[in-house]
Amino acid sequence: MTIPAGYSKSEWSKYVRKGRALVKRQSGIQFELGDTVIDMLQGHKRGHGEVTDVIELYANQIGINPNTLRYYYYVSGQWPEEKRRSDVSFSVHAALAATRSRFVKIRKDPLDPFTKERHWTYNEALRAADNSKPQTPTNRTERFERARTLLGGDEDTAEAVGEMLEQRPELTHRLVADPRTRHLLRKAQYEHWRQVDEETAAEAELTPEEEEVEEEEAPAKVSYQDAPMEILQLLGSFASFFVSFQRIIPQIHSQDYTEDTKEAVLDNITKARSFLDWCETAVKTGKTDMDKALARLLEDEEGE
Repeated sequence: MTIPAGYSKSEWSKYVRKGRALVKRQSGIQFELGDTVIDMLQGHKRGHGEVTDVIELYANQIGINPNTLRYYYYVSGQWPEEKRRSDVSFSVHAALAATRSRFVKIRKDPLDPFTKERHWTYNEALRAADNSKPQTPTNRTERFERARTLLGGDEDTAEAVGEMLEQRPELTHRLVADPRTRHLLRKAQYEHWRQVDEETAAEAELTPEEEEVEEEEAPAKVSYQDAPMEILQLLGSFASFFVSFQRIIPQIHSQDYTEDTKEAVLDNITKARSFLDWCETAVKTGKTDMDKALARLLEDEEGE
């Protein structure tokens, strides 16, 4: 027997014996009241509504809540007297009342995770019942399930998580250290600002401008019928480049990369800038020869 601090074994055992005796007495009264309603209704054929009226009238005359009496009646009807256990409380029988295998389950005492003893408790009865959840979670899965149930709405969940992060800095550090969580946060941040940009653009279209604003110069257009093949190829390469980077960059999480990985990316950025400068020079001046720095860069790569 588990004994709380501040109590001797004999003192605590005395209270436990007294409590069990009271629970047994109470359970006997609850079953007896339920059995009384069963006996009272036998031999009197009545519809559901009439049965309800009889129970309500009887409950009021003996001074008990009609819903409580109806509950006793239901549980007693689910547990024939020969299937009940006198050493198990009425509340345990009630929790198992709708379980198909209740007559088999109640024969074996479960392990109470709190006291590490084998005996029936209301919490273990809920765990053993069909389509039911324990009041007090005792493992990771049950704790998660309870949290999901309590925080069903997005608004409540967001507020609760925000408060926990403020009150428990170590939790924030653990979340940031988890690559999966960081990835989800980055995706959420990207999606948030994308929606903000869309809403801002939509509002700008609907809001009349109070002052005349100088129109932006429209981007240059190319006649694809007249443009040389090399220009079309360049424009196609740029379009592919823009689309790819818009998709890839929001997924970057540099805190997870090694220094060698970062250095490899930065080297390619330097090379890309050099190629863009070369392209710009060729378009503006017609000079297509490669400068020495870019030539050296390519030679170094080929030599690796």
